[in-house]
Amino acid sequence: MKIFNKRYWLLPLLIFMGSCAEEREDPELITSTYYPLLIGNYWDYSVDETIYFGEEDFETENYFFRDEIADFYLNDAKELVYLVHRKKSTDRNAWENEQVYTLTLSNNRIIKNYNNQQKILLVYPLSQDFSWNGNALNNEVEESYFVESTGSYILDQFAFPAAVKVRINEEDDLITIRDNRYEVYANNIGLVESYYEVFRYCSRNDCLGEQIIQEGRFTHLRLINYGKL
Repeated sequence: MKIFNKRYWLLPLLIFMGSCAEEREDPELITSTYYPLLIGNYWDYSVDETIYFGEEDFETENYFFRDEIADFYLNDAKELVYLVHRKKSTDRNAWENEQVYTLTLSNNRIIKNYNNQQKILLVYPLSQDFSWNGNALNNEVEESYFVESTGSYILDQFAFPAAVKVRINEEDDLITIRDNRYEVYANNIGLVESYYEVFRYCSRNDCLGEQIIQEGRFTHLRLINYGKL
């Protein structure tokens, strides 16, 4: 994998995308408004997380993530692949490296590769009730992502005039499982909220239907700052 020298980050994204598009039979979008991909872009998130190991056995943690687009390279299809460095902190002063993942704009899709698993986060053009298979590029079962809402969105101290809420799943049979997941992307900003709540309820005869969590995880990620380094 060849990484470009840092001095190239000052070159406009349009030039790179234009040159790539000229070599492709089907030129794709040159912008990604709901997930801007530029070297130096960063997002700070507060994270509330609870992991359930068994009945009445769980751990709760509050911390912060910083995601920064640190570099990029061209893949075999001559598409720009952006390297995102995720750091973790408990006080927003001391940061530790947590993970590196990639984001790619390919065939009008924003593709995230995290832990060697590709997910299709967004598909342009975005519109109300539009859906796609978020797992189309991996071996998991088909999962229908759909645009649940568009328009203004309020999140804590932020008021976003244009945002899209992507529903990944919403299921709760009140007996065996709860799966509630969605993500929100704001125009010209990127990911502003991620909600993950997946539980398996106790299904023994003595606790069936009582919604006692047997195992699972709750993770709520919310934007608190963003910009360009």
